[in-house]
Amino acid sequence: MRRKTGFLLAAIVALLGACAAPNQPTTNTASSNANANTNASSNATSSTTAPSKDMLAGLEKQAFEAWKNKDGKFFDGFLSQNFMMLEGGQTLDKVKTAEMIGASTCEVKSYSMSDEQVTPVTPDVVVITMKLTLDVTCDGKPMPSPVTSASVYVKQGNDWKGAFHSEVPIVDPKNSTASVPKPPAGSTKPQPGPNSELTAKLLEREKMGWDAWRNHDQAKLNDFVADGAYAVGMFGERMPNKAEIVKNWSEPCDVKSLTLDNEHAVEIAPGVALLFYKGTAAGKCGEMDIKPEWAATLYTKQGDTWRGAFFLASPA
Repeated sequence: MRRKTGFLLAAIVALLGACAAPNQPTTNTASSNANANTNASSNATSSTTAPSKDMLAGLEKQAFEAWKNKDGKFFDGFLSQNFMMLEGGQTLDKVKTAEMIGASTCEVKSYSMSDEQVTPVTPDVVVITMKLTLDVTCDGKPMPSPVTSASVYVKQGNDWKGAFHSEVPIVDPKNSTASVPKPPAGSTKPQPGPNSELTAKLLEREKMGWDAWRNHDQAKLNDFVADGAYAVGMFGERMPNKAEIVKNWSEPCDVKSLTLDNEHAVEIAPGVALLFYKGTAAGKCGEMDIKPEWAATLYTKQGDTWRGAFFLASPA
C-alpha cells in the first residue's frame, strides 16, 4: 500500500544496533528531527516515562558491539521473548537471531550512528530510528550503506528490551535498480501464529488503510493512522508525523487491484502488536509502477480500535 520500492538490508546481522504505495520519498530529513522530537513528547501518555534518546542509542551501541564480536549470547537477555525481525518477507525470532549472530561471518571495519529519532508509542513501547553508515562485508560482499535502522523496544520490569528490528537502505528512488537480497539462512515466511484472532483483526484494519489509500480517502486514513505515528519508506526516507504520513498516502495513485496475504501478528505488549504481511497492488503512482512489498505495522489499541503507530516496508 503506502510505500514505494526500496531495498532492505541483505545481511540482517547488523541487528538492533545496527512502487507499492503512497510512502512517496517526500521527507525533508533536515526538518524531521524537530518534528520527531515533538512527536516523542505528545505520543506517550507521559513524556517523563519514555527513555531518553541517549539511553536508547546506548542500547543500540551495545547491540552493535555484540554483533561485531559475534556474541550471540548477549541477545538472549537483550531481546524480548516475542522479538521478531523482518527481512525481505522472512522473519527471525529471538532464538534464531541469537544463533545467527554467533555464527556470523561478517567483518565489521567500522560503523557510525547519526540522526537518532525517538517516538514513544505508549509509556512501555518506543521506536528509535537512525541513519547507519557501515563499512562491513559479509561473505566477501559489502553491506548496503547508508541505511535507515528502525528498532522497537518494550519495557519489561526496569529494563528496555528489543522487540523488533529492520533496516532499509537509503537510495535515490530514480536510481534504485539493485536486486532484492536473498533471505538469510534459518528464516521463515510469516505465517498465521497461535493468535489467529488478533491476526484477523489487524489484517482487517490494514485492508481498510489500503482501501483508503486506493480511494484517496483522507478521512479514513486519519482514522487508520494513530496520532504521533511514524513511518519508514521504501527508499529509507522517514516520515515523522501523522500529518505528513496522511498527506503522503493521499497523493494520487491509480490502483487497479490489491491483495494482502502472508499475514502474521504477534503481541509485544498489552494493547500493542506487530502485523507482518505482503501487499501486492497493480497500477501506477505517477510514472512509477506499483510494486509488491513486505511490510510491518505496529498497532496500538485505542479503546476498541486498533490504529497504526509505526510503519515499515521492504520490496517483495
